[in-house]
Amino acid sequence: MSAAYRPGPDAGVTLSEDGQTVYVAHLPGGPLVVLEGAAAVIWVEATTAPGDGWVSRVADAFGRPEDAIASDVETFVDDLRARRLLVTDDSPRD
Repeated sequence: MSAAYRPGPDAGVTLSEDGQTVYVAHLPGGPLVVLEGAAAVIWVEATTAPGDGWVSRVADAFGRPEDAIASDVETFVDDLRARRLLVTDDSPRD
């Protein structure tokens, strides 16, 4: 089973040792995007299998109902996709 999303074709990703921060950038020139807090949780859950239920896992991480956060999560992921930092896992690989 795969994740819902994966890093874009030229995105480099590093997760901090404590798992609280995600660093992502288009390689080789950037810019560097630093994801912390909820943004880091969203990235990790979106890119971790299984793809089904990942928004629910984000909601659980914050003790919130899924329907209360789904719209904000979708907006955030749409922004990452527009910047080609995230692509759907079934997107063609470059």
